[in-house]
Amino acid sequence: MRPWLNSLRCRLIVAMVIVFALGLGGTLTLNPLEEHGALLSRLGVALIREPYQDASVLLAFSLLASALIWAVSGWSLRHLAAASREAAVVGPSNPSARISTERLPDEVRPLVDAVNGALDRLADAYTAEQRFVADAAHELHTPIAVLRLRLQRAKLDEAPDWSAIDQDLMQVNRLAGQLLDLARKEHARQAYAGAANPPVNLSRIAREAAAAVVPLAERAARALEVELPASLLVRGRPDDLHDMIRNLLDNALVHGQGTIQLTGRVEITHNGGRHAWITVSDEGPGVPAELGKAVFERFRKGSPDSMGHGLGLAIVREVVHGHGGSVDILAGPVCQVRIVLPVAERVG
Repeated sequence: MRPWLNSLRCRLIVAMVIVFALGLGGTLTLNPLEEHGALLSRLGVALIREPYQDASVLLAFSLLASALIWAVSGWSLRHLAAASREAAVVGPSNPSARISTERLPDEVRPLVDAVNGALDRLADAYTAEQRFVADAAHELHTPIAVLRLRLQRAKLDEAPDWSAIDQDLMQVNRLAGQLLDLARKEHARQAYAGAANPPVNLSRIAREAAAAVVPLAERAARALEVELPASLLVRGRPDDLHDMIRNLLDNALVHGQGTIQLTGRVEITHNGGRHAWITVSDEGPGVPAELGKAVFERFRKGSPDSMGHGLGLAIVREVVHGHGGSVDILAGPVCQVRIVLPVAERVG
């Protein structure tokens, strides 16, 4: 098809030009023949009587215009029926189906592209939700099975091992809590996408998170050092940012070694932008280099023998991405996790 015919606007313009030409021709044809010196005019014969000539021209023009516009619009929009049939088959059983833009008018294609984009995002969310449910069921299966066996044995033993049962219950409860927390974080990222969060002091939030971890660090004979500026303004949701720092500190406490350091600063980039940097480090060997970004995926552990469930860093990544930032594990002899967030402009 010629490029100009891909436009519904061009087709209608061409149709109107043709209608105008037909109307002009009809006007010349329907005028009394005596005005053109025809033979019939000399005989006193007219095709249409004088009072009805204007009405006849208008009627003929209207009929031709209606018929032509009807034909052009029907021809131009005939592919929309096929597009509607393609849209009708999109669903959970066929999430990859899309609406074809082939032969659609140029004016309609942006709408179809936007609909296809929305369907892509919904399909990704649907796939992620299915994977999340499957992974959660798989991770919950083992601790629940172990707990069930312990409870069955407790029925037969005179002195049940209640400490082991209590530990299994705590493990299941922690896993369920992390799953719910991760689901809430994912929902918050989608719900607040594009929304402007209020400025908050990340330094204060980080100190509060560190204060909550201090008793656990002391119990494990680990030192926790905090070096943060007085104010580190970012735009965000305080509860989510608190959970982000807390998960990083818990991860360093459970899987790391030696002193834990929580540091932060503002850095100006080469293009003049300002970003807040938060780093949590310890003296442990860190994450294997071959894992890379994969360690932030759900249920991915740095070590198969780890006591955790592989959800802490996934929650961190979800919060960071929901606040327009990035998170990386820095290369080096010790474990360092760095978060970069955009700095909020100071109000007033």
